[in-house]
Amino acid sequence: MLLRFTLFLFAAALWAHAGAARAGASLYVDDAATVERGRCQLESWLRTAAPARELTLAPACDIAGTEFGLSHSDYAAPHAPAAQSLGAKRVLHASPHGWALAAALGANWTGGRYDGWNLNLPLTLGPDPHGQRLWHVNLGWNQPLRGRARLTGGVGLEQALAARWTALAELYADPHGDVGGQLGLRRALSEAASLDLLLGDRARDPRGPWLTLGFNFALR
Repeated sequence: MLLRFTLFLFAAALWAHAGAARAGASLYVDDAATVERGRCQLESWLRTAAPARELTLAPACDIAGTEFGLSHSDYAAPHAPAAQSLGAKRVLHASPHGWALAAALGANWTGGRYDGWNLNLPLTLGPDPHGQRLWHVNLGWNQPLRGRARLTGGVGLEQALAARWTALAELYADPHGDVGGQLGLRRALSEAASLDLLLGDRARDPRGPWLTLGFNFALR
């Protein structure tokens, strides 16, 4: 509980005093950007929460202005089969006044069996006049093959701290009480590569907090 309270306070402080890289990747709250036209990228992350571990690889490519992506997740935990997803994302509107709206549609498989679909509408606001701050707002719908459908949502922030460092913060929730958040840093290794280090927690996760190390690479 103390860590969850600290995460909430730190996120609130960051957002209240906010002053860029792109979201997505090892974050739960997505942005309204897609892979550059005709390009590909690889997002990957290792997430650990004792005694479990998750390794995810998520390549994506742009085809005719739409980003098509795959992901594969392996879990080092009892009774946790591998999971895959297939998705498409397209920018619906990019305003010259500093905001963009996209739509992402995906299908999910668990243990090789179809497990449902999801729709997400990411809205990105920014950057600010100094080019240092981006806000991301998500509203989505998750429809599992079994169980109740749920509305999902989240708010994320990217704030440039220095030439190669960006602070990351996000909160996300659904109406059934699943509330979580992550805080961390992104380090730009080059124009095409970056590393994320994030600490996260979720109200309904009995394993407690997790640590995520992410690597993102854009093919030029």
